[in-house]
Amino acid sequence: MISQLKQVYGPQCIIDEIPNHPNDYYWFTDDEHKMIGIKKSITVAEKKLLSIVFNEVGSVDFNQQISVYWTEILLKNQIQLLDKVVKSQKQVRFIFFTHLFDSETKLEFNGLIKELNEAAIVLFLERKYGVILDFSMSDEYSFEEMAEAIQQDFYQNINFYQTSTYEMNEEIALNFQREYRIYTRFRDPSVLVMDSHDMALQFMIHHLNEFEGYETIWQQFLALDHDLIEVAKCYIENNFNLSMGAKAMYMHRNTFMNKIERFIALTGLNIKEFKDAMIAYLMIKSIEQHTILEK
Repeated sequence: MISQLKQVYGPQCIIDEIPNHPNDYYWFTDDEHKMIGIKKSITVAEKKLLSIVFNEVGSVDFNQQISVYWTEILLKNQIQLLDKVVKSQKQVRFIFFTHLFDSETKLEFNGLIKELNEAAIVLFLERKYGVILDFSMSDEYSFEEMAEAIQQDFYQNINFYQTSTYEMNEEIALNFQREYRIYTRFRDPSVLVMDSHDMALQFMIHHLNEFEGYETIWQQFLALDHDLIEVAKCYIENNFNLSMGAKAMYMHRNTFMNKIERFIALTGLNIKEFKDAMIAYLMIKSIEQHTILEK
């Protein structure tokens, strides 16, 4: 029956496809639950006949159907479904996030994302994780600003990981699953928006304890006053600029500089030089994350 429909209506008939303009079609299902779309250019008599042969569907939630397809593609490697969801898009960027949303808040979050980026698709994954499929990769808005707005709107400490862009091809599921593993394993809950460079840093932090001398340096840092650690971190994050670091800490420049010298004297790490600064920064970030996990 389906093949006969295709012969009669040709391109006016689509089977299990999601067109760009779904409202231009009448929708039916057969006994095998295949979704049949017929262009609304047919006559009233033809529509009545089709309604007798098939089950007419008053409305179809294509957004939900697309989400189901993408879940099957990305989590279950159902690559053959790509043809059903990919139209003009050539690339996609994954934006992973954590949440503690209930069902109602999920709908609100999805609606907000659609307002900010109409083409985006939100998928809620297992437990506390979700992902936004971003097909636009537009530079018209700052994702950091958008993330801050989302965090304020939902009164939750949401954490995002924005990946590189990927081609929409047979490797898409493998790329997604790899990025998902990276996010769940190495995300930094204290950072609002992370990228691949941040994740590389996180990887190094997570593997610090494989170094045999790690425990000695760890204990040395734990013995430091908290303000010395904060000053050292601020100095490094402000690209070794004393004035900018002091300003960020609301501290007099000389006081800031004296604390840096104190840090160097107590740790033996000259954070004015790149190599020692890198070691110090990794240790500081490791301590921060250990503290977060203990809370």
